Amino acid sequence: MLLEETLAATINAATPLLLAALGEVISQRSGVINIGIEGMMLMGALCGMTASFYTSGIPLIAPWFGMFAAGFAGLVTAGIFAFLAIKLRGDQVIIGTAITLFALGFTQVVYQRLFGRTGSPKSVPYFQEFELPILSKIPLIGQALFSHNIIVYLSMALVPCVYFFLFHTQPGLRVRACGEHPKAISTFGSNVVKLRSMCLLFAGFMAGIGGGYLSLADVPIFTPGMTAGRGFTALAIVIFGKWHPIKVFGAALLFGLGFALDALFQASGWGIQYQWFLMLPYVLCLIVLTASSYKKGGKGQAPLSLGKPYNPSA
Repeated sequence: MLLEETLAATINAATPLLLAALGEVISQRSGVINIGIEGMMLMGALCGMTASFYTSGIPLIAPWFGMFAAGFAGLVTAGIFAFLAIKLRGDQVIIGTAITLFALGFTQVVYQRLFGRTGSPKSVPYFQEFELPILSKIPLIGQALFSHNIIVYLSMALVPCVYFFLFHTQPGLRVRACGEHPKAISTFGSNVVKLRSMCLLFAGFMAGIGGGYLSLADVPIFTPGMTAGRGFTALAIVIFGKWHPIKVFGAALLFGLGFALDALFQASGWGIQYQWFLMLPYVLCLIVLTASSYKKGGKGQAPLSLGKPYNPSA
């Protein structure tokens, strides 16, 4: 019983991290560090819940409309990032941090404006869990692995799709070349600014969906700051996963386990202050990043031009 609960909670907690991290893999492979991923997730969480709430009259469509709104909110936020960091060649880290800080304040103000300082929507249509026939009946792990909402399964299906795109298609080759030697690929006719912008928009869309998952599947409600550092955790997952979609999937499960154990330990009634358990995912983040920093060289290196602005006229 404990094993099933832990596995189910791990997969649930890993899903928004995986969605955001897969988008970030594409962005960083093109040479752009999306530090604003936390803010994009937060914008997605608010817009997703709000859109679902205001279309609650059609409950079957409302969650999907909310998820589309969440992705669109992340995409628009990423568009601002792209204009400032790619078109105007601003510092990616500073701009990303500013976007996250802006989103923290903006979402809280809008939420209070719509639902009051202490109020919240009474009923928000959200993605329901369902059991996969036959597979959910497997002893011990059936319920844990095959009784989730549709977004969980779609996020897992995206892993091989992103892998195939990056390593087995010509556009994927251009994305990887853009992150390694942008000047070289521009000589072959590729527009580096456009390519990086498209990759960043995809990352923003995925981050928005990851945020939408929090307010439309994990907990069908929005609270200010509900991402609680998951965007920065997604950044750590990309680094720990060596910018490879398959490894990122494994890293997302590992960090998902950290969030799952946090919740399970808090519910255990051990009499330990809950703040100690809240630290667990972030302590894990520090440990794996520190360990990763000692492994240099080989195929796990970051793209050579990661974080470096590209000037077409230089």
